[in-house]
Amino acid sequence: MLDSPRIPRAFYAGRESTPQTVHLTLFIPDLLPPPGAETLMAGGDHAPALRRIFGRGELLRFPPIDAEIWLCQAFEVEQREDWPVAPLTAGVDGLPAESGWWLRADPVHLQLQRNHTRLLAAPALTLDAQEAAALAATLNAHFSGESLELLTPQPARWYFRQDETTGLAAPTLGSLAGRPVPRNPLAGSRASHWHRVLTEAQMLLHEHPVNQAREARGLPAANSLLLWGGGRKPAVPGRHFSQLWSDDPLAIALALQAGAEHQQAPASAALWLGQRPDPAGRHLLMLDRAHLAARYEGPEAWLRTLSTLEERWFAPLYGTLGHLGLDELVIVATGPELCLRCTLRPADKLKFWRRTPAWPALMQPDA
Repeated sequence: MLDSPRIPRAFYAGRESTPQTVHLTLFIPDLLPPPGAETLMAGGDHAPALRRIFGRGELLRFPPIDAEIWLCQAFEVEQREDWPVAPLTAGVDGLPAESGWWLRADPVHLQLQRNHTRLLAAPALTLDAQEAAALAATLNAHFSGESLELLTPQPARWYFRQDETTGLAAPTLGSLAGRPVPRNPLAGSRASHWHRVLTEAQMLLHEHPVNQAREARGLPAANSLLLWGGGRKPAVPGRHFSQLWSDDPLAIALALQAGAEHQQAPASAALWLGQRPDPAGRHLLMLDRAHLAARYEGPEAWLRTLSTLEERWFAPLYGTLGHLGLDELVIVATGPELCLRCTLRPADKLKFWRRTPAWPALMQPDA
């Protein structure tokens, strides 16, 4: 059976690092096969090093989990009415997030399809700063009588700030990007208020000159807002990682609040092994290319990305484990059906009797 989606604290604390060792957690959202990939993968020997890691390491299965929720849990941030992503990323985006309640209001494109509405967000939307400013100016003029101001520090990340609780709980961006939108996604004590705000915003965006110009150029219109991640700035008590490697704004915000060092994710394991200024400690490295391919580019692109990750990350890290101070490798891979978490130590590589599992066996939730 699947374990609880909440990740045990012991997973992060683990064993204490010594001055000569490195513990690396590789977090890869949407690494597991997306819908439609089964036929492409049938009969192929895809990502053998990754499957060998899964076969020889300590493999645990969890229910599917959104990337934002996994990150919050990794740093021990608690869910209140919602997961407080907005005040965390607002600080990274240069907004005064120390006080007040914050709500993400990201520009998105709702794409009508036969049986559902699909949500496109950054980077599929490709909105620039000038377009964002023009759209926000129209919305702010409309909502000025309600003391509701839309802040757009980044083209892809917009915010509402409130002096009182947002009163909203909503699905995360990670749960909706590239996927069908639920019929009634908003909940919470003030859901009706925000539903009205969203409806009025959609009407204004639908006829906005910026969107008309985008459609004339064959680009998706920013025809709606995604309201999510509301709350006040939370405590970030988790101190399980000494270094973060990621370009994700939430991951960066959490690392900064936790006192961890931060650098951009390198392009390969070889570069990562060469860039570590302080090799000792516990490292969290987040890669999002598989997420983008699975959500926006289709199964073929996802499979190509899997092959690239195998060549640049999984095979080199498997070979390096037990050398260059790399004492422990943890891979956390999410997907639409489940989340896999595998811990591999040097001694596990000697377990030759453990067979390399095929993808269908790995994807069984009750294996």
